[in-house]
Amino acid sequence: MKYLMILCVFLFATAGVAANIDQAMVKIYTNSVAYNYYLPWSTDAPMESSGSGCVVRGNMILTNAHVVTDETYLQVRKEGDPRKYQAYVVAVSHEADLALITVEDESFFLGITPLELGELPHAREEVVVYGYPMGGDALSTTQGVISRIESSRYTHSGLSLLTVQIDAAINPGNSGGPAVIDNKIIGVAMQTMTQADNIGYVIPVPVIEHFFEDMEDGRYNGFPSAGFSYQTIRNDAFSEMFGIPQEQAGVMVTKLAFDSPAERVLEIGDILMVIDGRPIAGDGTVELRPGSRTRLDYMVNRRQIGETIHIEIIRDGVSLSAELILNTTLHDLTVVPNKIYDTPPEYYIFGGTVFMPLSLNYLESWGYDWYLNAVDYLTYPFLFDNWRTGAREEIVVLTFILPAEVNTGYESLQNEIIETVNGVEIASFSQFVQLVDNNTDTFIEFTTSLGSVIILNREEAIAANGEIMARYGIVRDRLLL
Repeated sequence: MKYLMILCVFLFATAGVAANIDQAMVKIYTNSVAYNYYLPWSTDAPMESSGSGCVVRGNMILTNAHVVTDETYLQVRKEGDPRKYQAYVVAVSHEADLALITVEDESFFLGITPLELGELPHAREEVVVYGYPMGGDALSTTQGVISRIESSRYTHSGLSLLTVQIDAAINPGNSGGPAVIDNKIIGVAMQTMTQADNIGYVIPVPVIEHFFEDMEDGRYNGFPSAGFSYQTIRNDAFSEMFGIPQEQAGVMVTKLAFDSPAERVLEIGDILMVIDGRPIAGDGTVELRPGSRTRLDYMVNRRQIGETIHIEIIRDGVSLSAELILNTTLHDLTVVPNKIYDTPPEYYIFGGTVFMPLSLNYLESWGYDWYLNAVDYLTYPFLFDNWRTGAREEIVVLTFILPAEVNTGYESLQNEIIETVNGVEIASFSQFVQLVDNNTDTFIEFTTSLGSVIILNREEAIAANGEIMARYGIVRDRLLL
């Protein structure tokens, strides 16, 4: 409640423009412990890292979410002060890779004039990035120009949101530092393209303002998703067949997520022509502003959860209009969620068999190139067919087996998708656990998508569970969220 009150003050207070950027800069020291998605009952070793931030109104420090992810202890140091102060997370948007932290000791903020947000910049404007990159402890600045503005994938969340690309160097430790034009924040440094030199990305003001507006009621809701996939239209014959009057205009709806805003008003095969007042080009882009275009997703995720947008479509050659009520996020609509942070993994152990819901976190246990290293039947849903259906909300995976007498013969089975429990199809992880817990049959039969069949004596499996967990140093047989 205390930090919620501080947040409300932040959201409605005002402050003057900082004449000196340096005095508003903060170095952030993070101690963190990440959750282990291969051994879900354990955590990785503690680690230390650092990042950058800047003081904004309301005694808040703006930084990246990935700077404070899985934090166990935070400290900050303001520029020119050798002391470190304990800090606390107030609000986080992992989707936008943004966070607000604060310091209880109000003396920390004495003499600091908070920085203000500026506007979305234009290409070729000069920009200065402030931060504390590796290689030293003093404040560092790099200069460059705005290269382009468009929607891009955020590494931290996997979500495609508006970004500003710059040619100023962004190095480890720079994360969370402000990109500044005319003494105002035009973005927050977040990531760099490792395959090229001097290509960095900052989170622009519209995304920052979306986060601030979302948090006005003290609760984070996220960025909306309409829940549909589409095919671009670049062929004249295609346009003629579907009755599209303009050349290379509109996109065709190809997939709909179950119970999504799009499913309630769209049909597969509809041609989406206009979204939230902007005509859609055949390449799936809309005009961001004169001379600049971005993906049509921007028209959805620039809105807040609960808002409504107008769309215009062509269905069977007839022009129609409808409203999309944006009341779901991408996480609500996907079978395999994007990265999960600050939350322990769900798991369930029965007779030494270990089960988990499939997630990007679990896929990443195969390493950086997980999409190449992991088995294809696990990666395919995330990469190509991730919308929920009426029959499936989550995918349950038998990750591996803790060898014991009760599960003898199944030791080689691992990373298989569970399809049924005693003939009942699996819709979600919670339903799967209930099916096993509430079962009263003599035997429990699991079938997998690879055709494997696992049969366990129910009473023997329950009796052996405690001994198996003790043998492998596991405190409890499940964690359900």
